Parts: sequence; structure tokens; C-alpha cells
Amino acid sequence: MSARTRARLGQGASTASAWRYMLVSGAGFACALAGSFVAACASVDENVNLDPEKTETVVPEPDAGGADGADGGGSCAEGDCEFFPAECEPGALCPSGLFGADPSAGVDWRTRLHTIRARSTTDAWLVGTVGTAAHFDGTAWKAADLGTRESLGYVWLANGGELTFGTLDRVFTRGLGAGDGDPSPDGWANRGKLTAPPGASRYVTAGWGRTGGSTMWVATNTEVWRIDADGTTLTPKAGVPTSVCSSLPCKWLRGLDGASPNVVWGVGEKGAAIRIIGADSESPTVEVMNPLTWSTLNGVWAVSDTEAWAVGARGLVIHNVGATFGWQVMEVPTHEHLYAVAGSSSSDVWAVGDRGVVLHYDGTTWSRVKVAGLGRRRPELLSVWVPEPGKVWIGGQGVLLSVGGKR
Repeated sequence: MSARTRARLGQGASTASAWRYMLVSGAGFACALAGSFVAACASVDENVNLDPEKTETVVPEPDAGGADGADGGGSCAEGDCEFFPAECEPGALCPSGLFGADPSAGVDWRTRLHTIRARSTTDAWLVGTVGTAAHFDGTAWKAADLGTRESLGYVWLANGGELTFGTLDRVFTRGLGAGDGDPSPDGWANRGKLTAPPGASRYVTAGWGRTGGSTMWVATNTEVWRIDADGTTLTPKAGVPTSVCSSLPCKWLRGLDGASPNVVWGVGEKGAAIRIIGADSESPTVEVMNPLTWSTLNGVWAVSDTEAWAVGARGLVIHNVGATFGWQVMEVPTHEHLYAVAGSSSSDVWAVGDRGVVLHYDGTTWSRVKVAGLGRRRPELLSVWVPEPGKVWIGGQGVLLSVGGKR
């Protein structure tokens, strides 16, 4: 199991408790200020198991769902028929390649797609468990051979190539220099172990690099640091050290994102929410923000340097427009845990999570989006990317979705 999976999905109540800490300048302070916040925060179970790694995956038999994966009359036994139609329909999210109509065809349904990123609607990459990687060329998704079977959690579309890894013991690149031995059939090089900066942790909990940029940010259990890709050389570089993150909430982050090289947003355990200012400088600084929650935040998407959306436990969706105390909790039609958020603008935002839940924001209201063709399955959805309005890819356990199934 990858470090990303452990950090992002949790390991049970005992581990979740070990990860938590009090953010005095953030949510803890907010709860102390006002009775309403005290009541809200007191209702949070400190030891909640947000999403333990499942040790057994039950895959429906092929004949349970028919040729298209639908389950006829039994697929709506849980009373959610309206959100999970059997057949693809206009406006619904539908299967979009990679996975076959039954578990015996295409990529194994037990595969989890962790991250999707795109330069454009004709150049996108995704990565997941058991060495899964795939590229979209504008016509179809095609699996890529990286020469590994280990889980891949992060993908960065850098200037001049791509970089992916699950752990820092083996980093794989394409177009960013040669590695150990011959490249894979699809041109990926094994660059071997990437050494963290002196004193930095190697336990990765989140990663993000600006598309077309030359720097990737890596969050760990103790600090945040950087990988510089200069031509064919990968250089670890200090970011925000452990000495700073021991008092500020920049450790155990679960999500990183940015809209420019200068500002990186981060969210994580215990309602941690920060902005890294001067992210492209030699000495970045941390601005602590107050999301008015102690719940875990799993993902963040930066609209700009001064606006971001974040999602987390129990259907939590929050929005910030630049103020340290300016986070707003949004009303959404779910209480399922949410893991990822992305969009094309402030009025086109998507969030995904447990039990096949997909939400969309149109600038006014958050609403549920139908997901067709899953039969009885209600998979975890772990990744979402929106290259342009009307175009969205969503990945999770055994599924890759797009609007209308259009690739």
C-alpha cells in the first residue's frame, strides 16, 4: 500500500487519532470564540475513522450486472435510483474507457485511480495502484507501461515531461532524463530513489506541481519541501522546514494546489488550512488560515492566488476568497466523505467522494450529479480534473467517468 493511500484514506481510529493536533490559531481558536462554533466542533468525533483502507474488495460477478454493468431491478436496492441510472443519459457521468464492462475485461476493477491531470483536452495523464498509468490523446485513454507494479499516487506534468511516484524509493519520469537501465516500452525511466533534503521526512502525504512548471511541492508528515526539475536533473530543495511546521499546521497535509508559482494552498488533518506565500522564492512563508472546522480536509483546488475550494469529511465543502478568516461552509446534498475537488472556474466546480458521490457547483448551488452504468457498485471516487468547461474526468476504484461517457 502506498504512502499516499495511507495518508489520504486513513488507517483506522488509532492512526487517525495519532495524526490529529490542535490548531490554536485556526479552528480551535474559532471554536473558543463563539458558542455556535463550540457546539459545532464539539459534535466532531475525534477518533472517527474517515476511510480505512479496505482489506477486501468485493467485485460483482459479471452476470450480476449484465453486459453493461447495470443490475436491472436490484441495482437500486439502497434507494438511490435517481442518482445511479442503469443506462447513460444526457448530463450524467458515464464510464469513459480503461475499465471493461465486467471485471474480466480491461483494467481490473480493483484498481484505484489516484490522480488525474491534463495539459489540455488532448493531453491528459492518470495514475493509480499496481503501476497503473494511462494517457489520453484526444481520442481514447491508453494504458501506459511504466515497468512497475507498485502503486503510483502522484503525477506532475512538468515543463518538458512527466513525473510520477508512489514512494520516493522509485521515481519515474518521461522526457525528463534517463534512469536506471533501459526505459519502459512507453518511454518511462526509473530514476531510482529521490533523496529528501537534509532533515526532511520521506513519508509523502500529498504532492502537487504546477502544469508546465519546474517545481513540485511534496508534503510529508513533518514538513513541506520541493523537487526542482531543471532539464534532466531532479533536485530536492527545502521548502517549509520541520522547525516551522512543528508550530504551524503544515505537516500531515492531504491536499496541495496552486494557480501560480508564487502561492500554494494546503489542507489536511484537524482542519489545517494554509497558504504558502513566496512559494517560488528561496524562503517561502506560511500563512495560517481558519476554515472554522476541525474536520479533516482531503483536497483543495486553487481558483487563483486568492480563491480556493476545499473538501473533506462528512460532505464538508468550504470556499475561501482570500481572507485568513474568510472560509465559508457550503450547503451540499451529501454527508459522504469527499476526497477531491477541481473546476474550470468559480462557477464550474466538481467534488467527488465515497459511495459514488459526485457534486457540481454552478456558481449558485451545489447539486448531485447522476452516475450511470455502475450497477450495484458505489465506488470510492478519489480524483477529478476539469480541463475546460463541460469537460471533466473522474477516477476512483474501478471506474473512470466523463459527462455522457465522452472521451
